[in-house]
Amino acid sequence: MTPPLNRPRQTSPARVQPSAHPAGARQAGARVRSRLSAPLASGWTPVALACAWAVAQAGWHGAEAQALAEAGAAAQAATAASAPSTPASRMSFSLPAPRMNRRDGKLPLFFEADSMDGTSGERTHASGSVRLRQGEMRVRADDLVHTQADNTARARGNVRITSNGNLFTGPELTLRLDTLEGNFIRPHFWFARTQAGGQAELVEFLGENRLRAHSTRYSSCTPDDEPDGTPGRPDWELQTSQVDLDFDKSEGEAKNAVIRFMGVPLLAAPSLTFPLDNQRKSGFLPPSFYFDSASGFELSAPYYWNIAPNRDATIAPTLSARRGVGADLEFRYMEAQDTGKLRVFGLPDDKLRGSTRGLIDFTHKGSLGKTDALAQTTYDIKLLRASDDNFWKDFSHIQFSTTPRLYDSHANVETTLNQRYWGLGNSQTTFYGSVQSWQTLRDLSPPSDPTQSSIITPYRREPQMGFRSRSVNDSGVVFGLQGEFNRFGNADPTKVVGNRLNANAIVERPFTLGGLNVLPRATLRGVSYDLDKVADGNRRSATIVTPTFSLDSGFSMERSTSWFGRDLIQTLEPRVLYVYTPYHRQSDLPLFDSAPRDFNQYAIYTDNAYTGGDRISDANQVTVGVQSRLLDSKTGTEALRLGIAQKVLLADQRINPLDSKPVTQRLSDLLLQASTSVIPNWSVDSTVQYSAQNRQTEQGAMTVRYYPGTWRTVSATYRYTRAASEQVEIGWQWPFAGRTPPLQQVMTQATSPDLLDLNPRRASAGGACGGTWYTVGRITHSMRDQRIINSVVGVEYDAGCWIGRVVTERVALGTSKANTRVMFQLELLGLSQLALGANPLRVLKQNVPGYRLLRDEGKPLAQPGNTTPYSDE
Repeated sequence: MTPPLNRPRQTSPARVQPSAHPAGARQAGARVRSRLSAPLASGWTPVALACAWAVAQAGWHGAEAQALAEAGAAAQAATAASAPSTPASRMSFSLPAPRMNRRDGKLPLFFEADSMDGTSGERTHASGSVRLRQGEMRVRADDLVHTQADNTARARGNVRITSNGNLFTGPELTLRLDTLEGNFIRPHFWFARTQAGGQAELVEFLGENRLRAHSTRYSSCTPDDEPDGTPGRPDWELQTSQVDLDFDKSEGEAKNAVIRFMGVPLLAAPSLTFPLDNQRKSGFLPPSFYFDSASGFELSAPYYWNIAPNRDATIAPTLSARRGVGADLEFRYMEAQDTGKLRVFGLPDDKLRGSTRGLIDFTHKGSLGKTDALAQTTYDIKLLRASDDNFWKDFSHIQFSTTPRLYDSHANVETTLNQRYWGLGNSQTTFYGSVQSWQTLRDLSPPSDPTQSSIITPYRREPQMGFRSRSVNDSGVVFGLQGEFNRFGNADPTKVVGNRLNANAIVERPFTLGGLNVLPRATLRGVSYDLDKVADGNRRSATIVTPTFSLDSGFSMERSTSWFGRDLIQTLEPRVLYVYTPYHRQSDLPLFDSAPRDFNQYAIYTDNAYTGGDRISDANQVTVGVQSRLLDSKTGTEALRLGIAQKVLLADQRINPLDSKPVTQRLSDLLLQASTSVIPNWSVDSTVQYSAQNRQTEQGAMTVRYYPGTWRTVSATYRYTRAASEQVEIGWQWPFAGRTPPLQQVMTQATSPDLLDLNPRRASAGGACGGTWYTVGRITHSMRDQRIINSVVGVEYDAGCWIGRVVTERVALGTSKANTRVMFQLELLGLSQLALGANPLRVLKQNVPGYRLLRDEGKPLAQPGNTTPYSDE
């Protein structure tokens, strides 16, 4: 509901500063130096605190009241001769802050009124545009009376309070200053943090830090009045019969709460509780619902359980029209040096499959010892298992893994020793150990193609243990050592299993000669096998030691230039890498974790054509490449990159990653790269692998993106792999109807350095809820198969005070089956961004390139004071 205002900072009582008003008022004001007698309570609600300021600061006793009465009389006498027919001149003076039993103090109070009168020790009366100012707080009223007998202050007529952009108005306020009990009649309110407000029939102050509001209405919509002058109806509104706020407990309770949207009740509860600050609180969350082509209509009613400040849980019963009743549970915890999460999904009786379905996902990460210690020990645990092979197809919306058919479980521990001396200079040494297993989910559909649906089962590590160390001595020589033992197992009984031991040593020394950088390196790799089971013709045990020498050199040149009105720096960076590795026969040894490297800008400059520890490719080759870049002279941002690289074999490569025959072609495929953002609002990124010998493209990818401004982006991607795949992908987010700024204005703002602070589309705080329609999506089409593989298409509507989304997601589950899901969401902004329906934001952010939220999550609609038009000046 309403968050409490920030407490004022403690300041010393200020001296009275008379203002330039008649002499009598100046003298009387100078005598008002005593402190106020009514202390304020800490932690008040904005309404109570502002109202207390309005009346408490005027409730003086005895001499102070008499002084003010004398000040009023003196002001009237001083002006009677000069203007007998006009009201008395306004009195203005400052008062020191009251001393209170609290660490937070008050800023000086500045008070103005047209006239003052009263009886000493009984009554003080201020009338005529009464104004109080203290710090950022402003109070206005037509009339204010304080009575000494009951220590009660009454403000009447256009009572108006503003503080930190928050506004409170009402016709009448009554408050006892000693007990802080009273009421505010028919107040209206507006909160800058949420850019929302409302009204109540009556607000009762029930003492220190407690209040009760009757018949409240709350909304972030500010509609225009009807033609007949009656107030317009907001698009959404929260109505309650009674709200009790207890700021000591930081909780509130609303009775008979109803959320209406377009006049239709969406949610209703006879009683609900909520936190008054950022603290979490147990309770039901908004229901989530969507339509899935496999499961039909699905509904979830989550309950949030705030177990402790560092532990919580979400329990979400689910109901599927086709599958039945299930549950989705999530438990999170965060200790001093450990954090983790457990999520369990269960469906006891799947009506479509006739079996129990489920999935468990557990992650834990932690560390031992102090974080600033030289020795660091970290560990992490991961357990991910599904009930059956069809889980990835039937519940594709539950994304527990980036590889939906391959689930990883492991336990790792790692210890790092820093700045230790091993005789070779300062070093960093890491010891590690782990165990790892995999679950592979098969495609059991009858029409599935076995060549496409099968998955090669990865090897388990049972266990893996090793160390790696890197040292640098005073002369700049770098030493590297690494040793690792693995025990490999496999769920496939036909696979080779056994032990492998790896040991590597590296010595290198970088040299810098002007703009020339040279890095000679000598590497010694050793691998040893002890196998339990081998394939026909393979060795049961073997040891191979292979040396490698490489010489890497590069040069960089720069010059200043200017393109498209931008001051740029152009570089020319040639690079040459020579590698020599002798040949050792390895064709009869297993491949536990090795695979050919991809052809890219990093792999082409490596000394081994394989990843992992099973293969060491022979080499006698030179890699030659050059790239040129354009850098912004002010920011260093890269605006353009052009590159070309190619390997030249000086001898046949007998270990071929892609074939059993040796590589005899002297020139490798050509690697071509180009990326640029030098043209404003455009970016291009492309990579091509071109076979000079066959004069054809082997594989390539190209992406073009156009982003003229906020919430406007269009991208197109083309991917090609010879004899394998050819895809076209289009993604976009674009406004197509409603209130949108001119494209030229958006393009200008897109190039502004303050892009994140600009908000050209937002309506002013006082405007009516207007709307902007957006279309958003991404479509991936296979040109080879002539079908759409995956797609996300949606429509968003931003009304200024609420956001609606409808998103359709289609995911291919093989060559003949796809799952379609329709998600609906309604965000009521200003109500803690309450979301009704399934949340499609994760789907949009993961799938739409350049997608930007219409509202930043966890942030208010606008920064306080930036757009709120209310001011008392």
